[in-house]
Amino acid sequence: MPRASARFMPPMRIIAAVLTSCSAFAGATSAQEPGQFYANRTISILMGTSPGGSYGIYGRVSANHLSRQIPGKPTIIIEHMPGAGGAAAGNYIYGPGPQDGAKILLAHALPLMEKLEDPKAIRYESKRLQWLGAYDEIAQVMAIWKDAGAGTLEDLKTRELVFGSMATSHLSDQWAMVAKQALGAKFKVISGYTTGGALNLAMERGEIAGWSVAWESIAVGKEDWIAAGKVAIPLVFTLERMKQLPNVPTLLELAQGPERDVVEFLANGTPIARAMALGPNVPADRVAAMRKAFAAMMTDPEFLDETAKRRLGIRFRTAEETLALVSKIVDASPSLVDRVKQAVSPTR
Repeated sequence: MPRASARFMPPMRIIAAVLTSCSAFAGATSAQEPGQFYANRTISILMGTSPGGSYGIYGRVSANHLSRQIPGKPTIIIEHMPGAGGAAAGNYIYGPGPQDGAKILLAHALPLMEKLEDPKAIRYESKRLQWLGAYDEIAQVMAIWKDAGAGTLEDLKTRELVFGSMATSHLSDQWAMVAKQALGAKFKVISGYTTGGALNLAMERGEIAGWSVAWESIAVGKEDWIAAGKVAIPLVFTLERMKQLPNVPTLLELAQGPERDVVEFLANGTPIARAMALGPNVPADRVAAMRKAFAAMMTDPEFLDETAKRRLGIRFRTAEETLALVSKIVDASPSLVDRVKQAVSPTR
């Protein structure tokens, strides 16, 4: 008796056949060693921003050098998934995104969003992401345009300046609001600018006095601003002083009393915003291979030479060190989290 063709196969048998085929394919793929899986493959670095800005700069440089360290030497491209301050990309890599190691998340400060934002918008668990490590920390600085007539910490405390930011969930807004309270400053913060480029333009036009900008966004894209003294930088928002600005204090140094815990909570998220991760269900051997590749890139002379030429900061943290910082945020006490929420979203 001839075998029934798929055309006349009952619907449930067709579905079963398709599922069996897909399962067999997935099983074969997951059984491949890392070198076999990545050979002749195109993978992507996924970031939760539009093209441009400091994330794009780091993403392109990493794409140029990481491939050489991965078994099989895959081609690496950049993929953008903007939305919700980076949470959209985090949600994707955690859930519906492929769990085979073909997509690497260049993370935003996901643990901070997990604790501070509307839980309905957060569908990832930061501690379950498989962190490869961090290549630096997002070094945001308080930049003030030269024509604003201000540029010192005392000016921040006495002048009624206007600063800009992106969404209220963005670190550019949160750092400004926390600094205002920690320093007893008088400036106002207006949110709603769509990109860092829009904020830079607003600063040049005199619409705002300044904003909390990622250092690379001006050190790389606006080198003339630094060289010509077009911006003053009285304050930085990092765990330690920046080697590029050794005489500029951190907000963590200046914060006193209960505000210090709030500042430290936010500062612990700065390395995570310069970290890479894989989805929670990527096979362990591929995770191990990618962690080894990431660490190798951090000491690769060609990579370090390019980052130095581009004036990009590099401060390597291992996967274990990165996860420890994630845990500090995610495991923080509810009372501290409540105080941080009040600090970043006070009555304006």
